[in-house]
Amino acid sequence: MRTRSRIICSFAVLLFCTLNGYAQESTAVVSPISSSSVSQSTSLVSSRPTSTGTLTSSASATTSQATTTVINPTSTGTLTSSASATTSQATTTVINQSQGASFPPVGSIPREYSPENLDRFWAIVGEVEAPPFTTTPVPKTPIALPTPPPQLYPSFFSPAPKDILPDLKFPKGFLFGLDTAAFQVEGAVKDEGKGPTMWDWATRQPNAVIDNTTGDITDLQYFLYKEDTARVTPLGVNAHSFSISWSRIFPFGTADSPVNQAGLDHYSDLIDYSIEQGVEPVVTLFHWDTPLPLQSFYGGFTSGEIVNDFVHYAKTVFKAYNGRVKTWYTFNEPRVYCGQIASYPFDVTLAPGVNVSTAPYQCSYNLIRAHARAVKAFREMGIQGEIAFKNDDFIGPPWRINSTEDAEASERHTAFQIGVFSDPIYKTGDWPKILTDTLPPSYLPRLNESEKRDILGSADFFAIDSYRVQLISAPRDAGGIRGCVADESHPLWPTCNEIMSFDTGGWSVGVSADPAAPWLQATPGLLRGALREMQKRWPTKKMYISEFGFVEPFEGTRQPQELFQIKEDVARTNYFMTYLGEILLAIHEDKLPIAGAFAWSMVDNIEWGSGLSTRFGIQYVDDTTLERSYKRSAFALAEFFKAHLQ
Repeated sequence: MRTRSRIICSFAVLLFCTLNGYAQESTAVVSPISSSSVSQSTSLVSSRPTSTGTLTSSASATTSQATTTVINPTSTGTLTSSASATTSQATTTVINQSQGASFPPVGSIPREYSPENLDRFWAIVGEVEAPPFTTTPVPKTPIALPTPPPQLYPSFFSPAPKDILPDLKFPKGFLFGLDTAAFQVEGAVKDEGKGPTMWDWATRQPNAVIDNTTGDITDLQYFLYKEDTARVTPLGVNAHSFSISWSRIFPFGTADSPVNQAGLDHYSDLIDYSIEQGVEPVVTLFHWDTPLPLQSFYGGFTSGEIVNDFVHYAKTVFKAYNGRVKTWYTFNEPRVYCGQIASYPFDVTLAPGVNVSTAPYQCSYNLIRAHARAVKAFREMGIQGEIAFKNDDFIGPPWRINSTEDAEASERHTAFQIGVFSDPIYKTGDWPKILTDTLPPSYLPRLNESEKRDILGSADFFAIDSYRVQLISAPRDAGGIRGCVADESHPLWPTCNEIMSFDTGGWSVGVSADPAAPWLQATPGLLRGALREMQKRWPTKKMYISEFGFVEPFEGTRQPQELFQIKEDVARTNYFMTYLGEILLAIHEDKLPIAGAFAWSMVDNIEWGSGLSTRFGIQYVDDTTLERSYKRSAFALAEFFKAHLQ
């Protein structure tokens, strides 16, 4: 178990006011000199209230005036930048030892949109670590890739990426994308007017994150987004799927609260720079980072009040970036998120009358209505592009091939894991019958006819975060499915199925990932069957593999001096190559309309409750210096797509 090591810089006394004077980004001067010679200078924006409804922060040592920045790409494949120059190898303590206040009773803090009230919400979070620099370096482009790694295995055993199915190509316009999410990569959690999120609070709760990591710094992509974009373009990446932090746009979250123009400006520049570099921006509106004030005001997504607030936020973002973003997602993995908020530490923040048993379903009801109304607004506003949401999980074959009960269990798994949102949106407008037969209305509120009309058809394509496929069994006790469904105290109720990671012969369904991610196995042989079944159940004209990725075993335990080992991510590389081969076959042999595949993730990042111990990145990030290093998997992806894109 590792802990973050950086110097804590308290922002507890910083006031947040209006961001009228949001400073321009730093001016870059490209020079061959070493980045260690770079100096940074920043100036504070004066705090003054305005009537514009914009938040401005004197917190800013985070808003920067024009600065000179030098980037010197090295031949090692490791990012050398002003980032590492300004950190001065500063190291330190575990932030979780400095917790904020316990979460207040829902509704106890008034809805006042003042800097003082925002301070009250930040006090709930506690002490926040300041970023080591607050300017955006502009890299010299194009960045030259270092020498690729040597072929690991002889060609008779394992072909080079370019030689995998060499006669097959992806369709024209296919998106080779990488994923990130705001909380997981941005850092700078209190900079430029941002409000607190529930994950800012959660990471400071005892035992909530196994290595005590917070999102305060993580990859600091909030300021390093240009370098990260420039580093993936020479790999051939033509799309970046990222999320917008609701709290950066509306620090208080609500529809009647002021907009933070600095947040809008930041993502506008990210979008523009991505397009300039030939990288298509793909935007997710919500990737789990609920504004903390909304949880405090009414219980977040466990309250119906959130629907109007989310739709107002969505409309604000649609209007700001219309014409520049072609592909939109309302929500990332809503099923996972709704399960998450019913667990520790979020279980003490639910709306009145909602408990941990009903919270996932109350959340699902409110979230699907928020999705449908946001999509309705998208279409009424005439926003360019397409919109959907990101499913997760899989359709798993029955564990016992000839077992009718395991086949029924597989149907239950599909209904609860994917059908809960996909059936209403793509198929019927209503919840799957398996859910309504199992869950009373006190758990899962029923949809009325007006809601059904809004929900049905509220997606333009189908997206699935497809990491693995496993087998499904009925409960293996004497009562089976019937006994489970009839007994709310059964440990498998209400889904009443078991996920099996091995077959009836005792063989694993795939290579296991790091022990810190016991749910994940590499199962390329089961991928196409699952994708075929999804297209059969929820047919669309376009599909995206919106996330897929792998945790290299024991990578998270290695230290920076073991960089040569960290970069040698053979299991992850094999995962990507086998999955991409199966995706090619799914397109050509199964005739599936797959239009893009997005690898998780662009860089190592904070993996929620697993912290930094679980790493998905195709680039390593040194926790102390923030230097990036390409891994073998990055080169394999580049070679594969160069050979297979048209």
